[in-house]
Amino acid sequence: MADVYEYTKARKNFGRHPQFEDSQTKMVCEQMPDSTVGEAYILRDPNKISMDNIPMYSQHGVQTDRVETKDRGMNHMVGGWPTEIDPEDDQHIQRYNKKLNRDPTLGFAAAARDLTRTSERCMKQNNEIDMFEEYFSAEKAENMSEEINTKTLMIFKDPNQIKRAVTKIAWQVDGSEHRLACSYAQLRFQQQPLGMPKQSYIWNINNPNQPEVTLDPTSPLCCMQWHHKIQSVIAGGSYNGSVCVYDLREGNNSGSIKPIATSVLEKSHHDPVYDVQWNTGSRAGFEFFSTSTDGRVLWWDMRDMTAPLQQLILKDNNEENGKIYGGTCLCYN
Repeated sequence: MADVYEYTKARKNFGRHPQFEDSQTKMVCEQMPDSTVGEAYILRDPNKISMDNIPMYSQHGVQTDRVETKDRGMNHMVGGWPTEIDPEDDQHIQRYNKKLNRDPTLGFAAAARDLTRTSERCMKQNNEIDMFEEYFSAEKAENMSEEINTKTLMIFKDPNQIKRAVTKIAWQVDGSEHRLACSYAQLRFQQQPLGMPKQSYIWNINNPNQPEVTLDPTSPLCCMQWHHKIQSVIAGGSYNGSVCVYDLREGNNSGSIKPIATSVLEKSHHDPVYDVQWNTGSRAGFEFFSTSTDGRVLWWDMRDMTAPLQQLILKDNNEENGKIYGGTCLCYN
């Protein structure tokens, strides 16, 4: 068993944070030798000097397991009373309040003094470290001393055993909490593994451990889009070419939601739906349109999904026998 020595040291004791950058060599001063001064000294040979200005510190890192957290509420009824005080007895409360007012060590001044000690220590520590101090303000850096990079804050993993590709991520337009909807599908033709799940999920960024809502379509969703006005309505396009609409208010206790409206398969796209967009110019807000690689753009009304309201064929120069192009994305102006 190896000997282990652990030590702790406050950040303020390390000194100021250094900031290094490349610069040209400069001559600070030049002192010519004086032969008269050298006669007063005796040459020492050999001479050994050990110099090291690098502090020796050790650090290590470990790969820990992921910890799943859950939010649980607590109903605090009694309050922060001492054990000898009965909060149900008014006389006990009055005697304790009088004692609290008489004793200076239990009053507001003592509590404020204890709190200011902690805050003062933190303020002094922050003043010791100037992260934005420029040591070489007159110098012009040829390149950035630090590369711009990104940092992963959280990961949302597919809870199913058979892993699928994420085909679309849609942020909720507005709301008290930030949510994102993710659709999962296998877009390669006849490459879906046996028993692959069809569900897509809505995640809350405050809880990346498990999805908040499960969308249960008839066919895996390839794309989805939140409604621009109604925060609980989502339109989605499926792998079999149909489109559907979900309402989060229609969910059950298990968190699984089925579509409130689905288009008829014979009147839908012939290829997987690659994108859906809501018609933001509509007053009623019930219309949306979809596109697919079958070369069509279909307009839909969520109140009646038996047939599309209108369709646009993506032909070359709108010629009758022109070449048809497949659509993979949409944007409404």
